[in-house]
Amino acid sequence: MTNTFKFTSWDEAPAPEGHEGPRTVHAHTTNEFAGVIEGTSVADHVMFYSGQGEGWGSGIYYGFEQIAGSVDGRKGSFVLQHVGSFDSTTVRATWTVVEGSGTGELEGLEATGGFVSVHGEGDSTTYTFELS
Repeated sequence: MTNTFKFTSWDEAPAPEGHEGPRTVHAHTTNEFAGVIEGTSVADHVMFYSGQGEGWGSGIYYGFEQIAGSVDGRKGSFVLQHVGSFDSTTVRATWTVVEGSGTGELEGLEATGGFVSVHGEGDSTTYTFELS
């Protein structure tokens, strides 16, 4: 089975009228996961747009995502810490399960993973998730 997720919502504050150059924003998202992770999530990200390049340009982001569902058949919830970067075509991110965030059968969960997503390539993104 392929591990995939897809955005079900993306709410990002727009730039102020007439703003040019670098900026920071908050984005609130929800996702659906399939594969080794089965479930739904709520995430909050702080993003930096450089203002250089196409659109708002390249940038970096940091975030936290709480996932409720199951991992490899074990039920519970946990939090992922995101560290990522993006440009006009691609988003890259690494994930780490936040120590102590697992509940239920996922208590003590340790894992890392991430994804590379190219804009416009399908409605879902393939991810990796390696259990420790």
